[in-house]
Amino acid sequence: MTAHPHAPITLAHAAAREAACRAVRAAPGGWVVRIGPPKRSLDQNAIFHAICDDIAKAMPSWAGRPTSAADWKALLVDGHAIATGAEGVRVVPAIEGSGFVQLRESTAEMSRERASSLIEYAKAWAVQRGVRLRDGRKDGERCI
Repeated sequence: MTAHPHAPITLAHAAAREAACRAVRAAPGGWVVRIGPPKRSLDQNAIFHAICDDIAKAMPSWAGRPTSAADWKALLVDGHAIATGAEGVRVVPAIEGSGFVQLRESTAEMSRERASSLIEYAKAWAVQRGVRLRDGRKDGERCI
């Protein structure tokens, strides 16, 4: 079975590097090549979302307002950005004039290293508040 012609190539060994070179030589003019660190893994994504779910179950409100797992995700990403000195949430006026919108770091665009840092931050934050965490595995019984 061959790889999809537009699939990312991980430069893990000489054969992969050769495949990348062949793909560059075969690409039509005007196409774009990006080289960079790998993005966060699906396992990291699952673990972080499990943490957000666990926090939402244990702490269904924040600042007196109902708070979902998606809300906790935004709060944790912002807290992590501030704690690590990265660019945090930017608050800008809404385009329809209805208030403000938060613009924050994208977890899908995080490197694996950055995602690991976010997970450790979220675990520490939750544990300090007595939240019991699953480890993100399917059985959901193990705690971290």
